[in-house]
Amino acid sequence: MRVSRAVLAFFALGTIGSLAACARGPEAPAIGFTYNWGDDVLETFVQQQVDAEAGAGRTPRIRVLASRDGGWQAFGASPMAAEVRRAQVLSDNPDVLVVVGPGGSREVLQVAPIYAEAGMPVVIPTATSQLLDYSGDHLFRMAANDSVQGAFIATFADSALGARSIAVYHVPDEYGIGLAAGIVAAATRRGLALLERTPVRLLQSCGDAAGRAYYDDLVAGLARSGKPDAVALAQRTEEAACFTRALRSRWPDLVIIAGDGVYLDRAFRAIAGDAANGTYLVAFWHPSLPGRASQDFVTAFRATTGRLPRHGDAVFVDAARIAAAAIRSGARTRTEVMAYVRDIGSGRPAFEGIIGPVSFAAGAARPLYMTRVTADGSTLLRGP
Repeated sequence: MRVSRAVLAFFALGTIGSLAACARGPEAPAIGFTYNWGDDVLETFVQQQVDAEAGAGRTPRIRVLASRDGGWQAFGASPMAAEVRRAQVLSDNPDVLVVVGPGGSREVLQVAPIYAEAGMPVVIPTATSQLLDYSGDHLFRMAANDSVQGAFIATFADSALGARSIAVYHVPDEYGIGLAAGIVAAATRRGLALLERTPVRLLQSCGDAAGRAYYDDLVAGLARSGKPDAVALAQRTEEAACFTRALRSRWPDLVIIAGDGVYLDRAFRAIAGDAANGTYLVAFWHPSLPGRASQDFVTAFRATTGRLPRHGDAVFVDAARIAAAAIRSGARTRTEVMAYVRDIGSGRPAFEGIIGPVSFAAGAARPLYMTRVTADGSTLLRGP
C-alpha cells in the first residue's frame, strides 16, 4: 500500500518527534542516524561528539536525528517494516543531507532503493554483504565485505590454529549467508574439510527448554559428523551465545570463531556464561588499539555511557563524524555531501578515524582484527 506524504509527516512530527520536527530548511542541516530501535545511548554520544568537533558557538549546529520514542513496534508492523518507514521519513525531511546506517546487511539492502530515489548518500558502518557493492553509488560501505572476512576467518583457523576441519553455522539472512559463503570458499581453497554448513534460526533464543533443545539438537547433528577442529559462526550475538554454550557443553575445548555480528557484551556473557571464555571474535576495532583518536574515544564513551565501547560503536561514530565533516565543509545538498564522501581517500585525504584511516577509494583496505574472549574482557590477537 502506498503511504501518503501526509501520513509520513504525521509520523515524523508525532510518533518519532526526534526524527524531524518542523522542517527548518538548509540552515538546520541534519544527519539521519539509524541505529537500534529504542536505543538512544549511542545517538546521544554521537550528538555530543559532533557538537564537540564543531567547536563552541559553531553554526549551523548539525543535528543527529534518529528514533528515541519507543521501539520499532511504535513505527511499523515488524522491525523491517519499521526500517522502511524510517527511511521514508528521513528521505522526506529536507534537512537530512546524509544517513548513517542501518547496521545490518539485510536492512541496508531493503532501504537502499528508497534512499537512491531520494538522492540520499548513506554511510554504512557495519554491514558486510557484497551485494551492497551493486546496490547503488549512493552507498558507502566502511566494513570489509563478507568475502574478505570469510577469508580472514579461514586463514586464522588454518594458519594460526592449525585446523584441518571446520563446521560453519549461519543465520539465514544476507549477512549470515554471505559470510558463510566467504568462509566456506576460503576454507575449501586451503584444503580444510567441511563437516557442516547449516543455517540456524534467526533470533532463536535459548531461554526456555524448547530453545535449549534446538541448540542441543544442532550439536548432536554435528557430533554425528565428528568433532571439528573449529566451528565458525556467521550469527549474531544471541544465537552465537546460545550455540557457544551448547557446543562447549559437549566439547569444552572446542575452537569457536564468530564473525563481526557477535558483540562481546552483557547479553553474550549472560547467555554463554563461562563458555564464552576462549572464543574468538572478529572485530573492526578494539579498545586496546593505540592512537590518540582511539584512546580518547574509549575515555569519552565510558564517561558518557558507563560501558566499554563495542567495535561497532566505534565504526558508527566514525561514520557520523564523516557525515558531519562533509556538512562542515560547506556541503548543503545531498549531492554535495555525496561528492565529498566519494572523494575521501582519492580526491581528498583519507579520513582520520577512530578505527584508523578511512578511504572510499576503489580497493581500499578495511581493518579486521581477531580477538580472544577472556574472563574480564578480550585480547587483541591479529589485525591488518
